[in-house]
Amino acid sequence: MVKQSTLTEVSTLWNVDNPEILNFSLMLQSISQFSTSLLNNKIMSEESYDVGYSDILRAQKDRDILIIDVREKEEIGETGKIPGSINIPMSDVENTLINFSNKDFKNKFNKEKPSKNTKIIFCCRAGRRSGIIQKQMQKLGYKNTYNYTGGWRDWERRSKK
Repeated sequence: MVKQSTLTEVSTLWNVDNPEILNFSLMLQSISQFSTSLLNNKIMSEESYDVGYSDILRAQKDRDILIIDVREKEEIGETGKIPGSINIPMSDVENTLINFSNKDFKNKFNKEKPSKNTKIIFCCRAGRRSGIIQKQMQKLGYKNTYNYTGGWRDWERRSKK
C-alpha cells in the first residue's frame, strides 16, 4: 500500500481526489519503472556475440583476430572463403582448438593458435552453423567468440558491390 503522504503529494500534483485512482496510478507507475529497470538490466548484461560485414572488414586488418570458416572443405571449394579466414570444418573445431599444439596449429593454418582470450569470429554459409559453434566454444571457455550472422552469402553479395 502507498503511504498517505505520497498519496497527498500526488493528488495535489495531478489534481486528483479519488484515492483509488491515485493508488492505481502509482501502482502502474511503479510497475512501469520496475519493467523498464528489468529490461535495461537484461540488455546491459547480455553482450551481443553477432557481427556483421563491417566487423569482418575490420577483423581482416587485425592480426589478433582469427576468422574461422566452419563449412566443409567441399563447400569452400565450390564458393571460396572470406579472405584471411581459415577453414576448420564444424565437426573438427573443438578438437582442433583444444587439442592441437601451438606448433601443429601454426603448421597447418599458418596462424597462431588462439588462446581462450583470442577474439575469434566464426562464419559459415549463412550464420547458422557458425552460431552453434560460437556458443559451443563459449561454453568451453572461449569467451571472446563471435558469429558472423550473414556468413558467406552476405560476404559474397556485399563484396561484389
